[in-house]
Amino acid sequence: MTELLQFAILGLGAGSAYALLAHGIVLVYRGSGVVNFAQGAIAMVAAYVCLETLQREHDWALLPAFVVAVVVAGLIGLAFQLLVLRWLMNAAPIVRLAATLGLMVLLQAGVQQYYGAKSIRVRAFLPDDAYHWGSIVVQQDRLILLGIAVGMTAVLWGLARFTRVGLAITAAAENERAAAALGWSPQRLAALTWTVGGALAGTAGILVAPLTGLTPSAFVVIVTVSALAAALLGNFRSFPLTLLGGLLLGVGESVVVLYQDDLRNLLGMETLTGINRAVPFLVILIVLVVRGKGLPLRSHVSERLPRLGSGEIRWVGIVLAVVAAGVVIAIGGDWLRSLTLTLAAAVFLLSIVVLTGFAGQLSLAQYTVGGLGALFAARLVGQAGWPLLPAAIVSVVAVVAFGVVFALPALRTRGVNLAVVTLGLGFTVQEMVFNNPTLTGDKLEGSVKISELNLFGLEVTASRYPERWALLCLVALIVCGLMVANLRRSRTGRRLIAVRTNERAAASLGISVFAVKIYAFALAAGLAAVAGILLGLRNTAVTYLEFNVFASINAVVQSVIGGLGFVVGSVIGALMAPGALVSRLVDGLAIASLLAGVILIVTLLTNQNGIADVVSRQLRAIGRLPGLAALRPRDTRRVHELSDELPSSTVAPTPLSVRGLTVRFGGVTAVDGVDLDVAPGQVVGLIGPNGAGKTTVIDAITGFVSPAAGQLTLGDHDITGWSTARRSKGGLRRSFQSLELFEDVTVGENIHAGADESTWSTWFTDLIRPGRHPLSPSASTVVRDFELEDDLGALPGELSYGRRRLVGIARAVASAPSVILLDEPAAGLDDAESRELAVAIRHLAVQRGAGVLLVEHDMGLVMSTCDRIVVLEAGRVIAAGTPDEISASAAVRDAYLGTDDETEAAR
Repeated sequence: MTELLQFAILGLGAGSAYALLAHGIVLVYRGSGVVNFAQGAIAMVAAYVCLETLQREHDWALLPAFVVAVVVAGLIGLAFQLLVLRWLMNAAPIVRLAATLGLMVLLQAGVQQYYGAKSIRVRAFLPDDAYHWGSIVVQQDRLILLGIAVGMTAVLWGLARFTRVGLAITAAAENERAAAALGWSPQRLAALTWTVGGALAGTAGILVAPLTGLTPSAFVVIVTVSALAAALLGNFRSFPLTLLGGLLLGVGESVVVLYQDDLRNLLGMETLTGINRAVPFLVILIVLVVRGKGLPLRSHVSERLPRLGSGEIRWVGIVLAVVAAGVVIAIGGDWLRSLTLTLAAAVFLLSIVVLTGFAGQLSLAQYTVGGLGALFAARLVGQAGWPLLPAAIVSVVAVVAFGVVFALPALRTRGVNLAVVTLGLGFTVQEMVFNNPTLTGDKLEGSVKISELNLFGLEVTASRYPERWALLCLVALIVCGLMVANLRRSRTGRRLIAVRTNERAAASLGISVFAVKIYAFALAAGLAAVAGILLGLRNTAVTYLEFNVFASINAVVQSVIGGLGFVVGSVIGALMAPGALVSRLVDGLAIASLLAGVILIVTLLTNQNGIADVVSRQLRAIGRLPGLAALRPRDTRRVHELSDELPSSTVAPTPLSVRGLTVRFGGVTAVDGVDLDVAPGQVVGLIGPNGAGKTTVIDAITGFVSPAAGQLTLGDHDITGWSTARRSKGGLRRSFQSLELFEDVTVGENIHAGADESTWSTWFTDLIRPGRHPLSPSASTVVRDFELEDDLGALPGELSYGRRRLVGIARAVASAPSVILLDEPAAGLDDAESRELAVAIRHLAVQRGAGVLLVEHDMGLVMSTCDRIVVLEAGRVIAAGTPDEISASAAVRDAYLGTDDETEAAR
């Protein structure tokens, strides 16, 4: 017990520093809605400024050195907010996050370039006297750090709770527009919080440096992961809980070290490394997965994800790239080695294009995943003596399985939260696997030697035949690139993009969001494994340092620079990878990383879609010149074939029955015992005042809300426990009051997503042969009925609001569902469009035999279209009957319809 208390006290110092750093993250998030992944890098800069330059080289006293370093850290935060983030206010969260990653890379590379990469021991500057409580020793510096952390927590808590500025920051975190309406500038609040947050980072960095030492890469990752874990425990809002979280993390890391040998013996391992570094990751994983919801990131109406490429294969470009690669191979030497690194990095970036560009799942561990591929392949080839091809296949399959495990947290979290999880997971694997000689095989033989590699009878050992290995990398990149391009144009690609854009809408169309996420992680893991094998086996022994967390972060930076949504963007971004061709040109790894950080910031400020988008636009403009049409990328937005087949005249007649439906949100009952029926060929109106629970009824019927009680029956099936996607596949579809279109793809692809029929085999065949699939007969009929033929090649944002609403309805009915639930479909339509909509709704019911549940405030549309009407008030059914019966009901008139004259006017 004494040892346990002793180690717990030792952990208080690091825990206090983690809490200070996390306070800065919380403050920045509250003021700007951005999770600052560069907080650890700002702390590192302050530590170097204080403890290396000022205190030692210029012989300053500690206090002025400390103050200057903290001011520098605060100015870094202020400059970043003013020069970068204020111009990205309406960018997607992933873009703002990428900007903080760019700042991290920029600061880390700058420090490494100026101070070097070696580890520096930092002498303690706080009093280190010891107090003895019996047999327990308490270091004075730990108590001082704890006192600073508690005092700072009290100050921040008091400022946030009792000052006007603090209350304004809290209000802006809840509702930025409301705070602006009260006269508070969100940009000024963000500048203030970034300045103070940077200063807090500087303070924490200086205080923690004597405990951890200073190494540019390790220091940043250790403190960032731990600080993010502490901030998560505080829910990015509470300063006291963040303090508690930081202290628990520090104590936990220290206590785990105490029991490390016992854990090693329990696991039966000769060596066990980095077990203490797993503590923050486990905390992150448990908090995010158990909480089961995303961080409430502040969003903006105009935010857009990076643009997607078409996936169209340009053979001219491939031939030119092969010729260029051939020239470099012929030159040989250092240029050949840089080409090999570039090609392998491009495959890594392809995995990010699939995972982040297409599916919207941000991972900061792709190089770690690839490192596992290199590990498995090296042990199979170097120790088991396997040939290269079977070893590579088995390694890729094993890593794909690992990628599925990586995907499990994505089923409960997303976006920035997922980035936090993968960052922690990548760092944990790096510390516990890549640094463990027992697992890498280095303990047995010094290192696993890659003595000979053969492929189809030809030796391709990189150390002997580097040009052959480079050609193998080139072939692998072309094959992987073609697969990713095929995926973009396929039905599977549309499913991935649907989930990236809007998970709710995707689920409503029968797309399994969980399956799509698992598929994206698995495919991305397979691509990363291929890249890891290409990168790792190029030497006689695998250098696992190449697969660190910073390499993964750099890969995301490079992907954003090249273009997250473009296949060719992976090649452009890979040129700036450490050791790649651009690094060869500038003659320095640190300078290449520094340059990549600068280019990323410039790219985000000028064109968030990346260099590939700029190139595509320029080629399109050049292709308009006489004789240069071959250079112009094909505009696949205009290619949407309609089927000439006639759809079935009717749908499967399936009634919907709702009995005793009750929905509660906490202590509030939103829907209370609702009964209704929608028969085939019948239009049922659901009306009532705002807040009556109409949309909640639709959400509960379609699976977006779990009912507290009641039974839902579709035909002969009880669907109460079915998922949203299963209900949609069973013939139950809906539209959304807020449209929720897939804004990143065309109208045609939106409707395709609503009508695609695919099997599990298409997950694989679409990578090889996506084919050309015209819209189904049912979807083609809907397009013609809604007169959307001329809009199929346009993006939804290019249409008027009325046309966009028609697109949403057309997408919902494109698969000829048996029951369709329309949530205020006439909102935003003019009179002519409303009349056309009424005709289309009656057509669905009468000619097609579908059941329709219509929620609408346009009483003229309701009265002229519906066969029966159900009226809600405060979540209860107060009337049900024909339009004539409803209009004659005094209770309905009092609750909703108004006077007799108003009702007659509506009719």
